[in-house]
Amino acid sequence: MIMKIRFQNFCAIVLALAGFCIINGCATTGPSRLKQTRHDITFAMTRYHNEVAFGRIAPAFQPDVNAAYDAYRTAFDAAVQQANSNYDAPTPDNVKHLADRLLTLLGSVPAAP
Repeated sequence: MIMKIRFQNFCAIVLALAGFCIINGCATTGPSRLKQTRHDITFAMTRYHNEVAFGRIAPAFQPDVNAAYDAYRTAFDAAVQQANSNYDAPTPDNVKHLADRLLTLLGSVPAAP
């Protein structure tokens, strides 16, 4: 009986480790690409615009989000132009910073009362 329980615990641990290794092995370890950065921001902004359309975002925060998006978009467009429209080019640090700032802002926007 004790051997059976130990074997089940061992199998559970091995399975958990295997799952962890598979998930981490599939993660991107290289530099972020313009294509992925664009996808991340587009997805977040689509969600944001849907929330605004349904009245779920406090109006006071919309100018902040719009300003952060405009700053990101200007830098992103310049990076794409500099990369000769190669969206597989690495995302420059300034674009990463602005994208992170925008995503952080979108994550902190409270719902409308």
